Amino acid sequence: MERGFLSNIELRTPGGRIYYVAATIALLLIAVVTLFPFFFAFTSGLKNSTEIFAGGLNLFPQTPLWQNYEQAWRQFDMVRMFKNSLVIVSVGVVLRLVVSGAAAYSLSILKPIGGRFLTVGFLLTLMVPSIAYFVPLYTTIADMPIIHVSLLNSYWALWLVYCVDAFSIFVFKTFFDTIPRDLIDSARVDGANPLQLLVNIIFPLSRSITVVLAVLAFVALWKDFLLPYLVITDPQAQPITVRLFYLADDYSVNLQMAASFISLLPPLLIAIVLQRYMKIGVTLGAVKG
Repeated sequence: MERGFLSNIELRTPGGRIYYVAATIALLLIAVVTLFPFFFAFTSGLKNSTEIFAGGLNLFPQTPLWQNYEQAWRQFDMVRMFKNSLVIVSVGVVLRLVVSGAAAYSLSILKPIGGRFLTVGFLLTLMVPSIAYFVPLYTTIADMPIIHVSLLNSYWALWLVYCVDAFSIFVFKTFFDTIPRDLIDSARVDGANPLQLLVNIIFPLSRSITVVLAVLAFVALWKDFLLPYLVITDPQAQPITVRLFYLADDYSVNLQMAASFISLLPPLLIAIVLQRYMKIGVTLGAVKG
């Protein structure tokens, strides 16, 4: 059986066996370091507050308090917070994919005048830290130019910001550039207009890379804190990241850890369920690129 980075012939050699064992140990160590925060958060939610602050590593609770998770779910009103976060994130992901895909389609297929300069402009924005333009972004949200409407305490303030992402545009454009032009020309000869070409040809062919960007966007938007913290002030509308911050001083540490671990589950489950499609998308993009 092929081992991926070593062939069967290489694996039979002494050097190949040493390399394989060393690589396996290194990967296991990376896996342990990556999974440790999740495991620590889970077990901390099973402890009482005294155990959490006890000295030493103290990973496992003396007596697991499973009721902590039930209490955290009920007292933190996790259903409402999950609903708020899912509305914000799901709409934001869909808008990001649609807007980024349409922008990349225009740059890659429609070839507008000055398209190269627009592409360079998108890439330049990746070099600017997001915190650097937070003040002008907030002032724009507080008083929209021309129409002079405030979007504060509205989900649209988040969705309009989330829908534009230079990284997604760049990845989509790179993938669209690899689509055979003969296929696009054939669709045009058959009478497909630009919108039909995008919806019926380009997006279906880009399903794999779309899944990758959707998962990355979901994780990024789910964990976003600063923008929702500044924009959404209504406690009933705040996402889970912001609401847990406000409630931190009202509950014991063990309930906070239980609620924090529960809040980690949606992006974690999304990544686990869709990892197969993510691997296909990344591999396909690498081969075509």
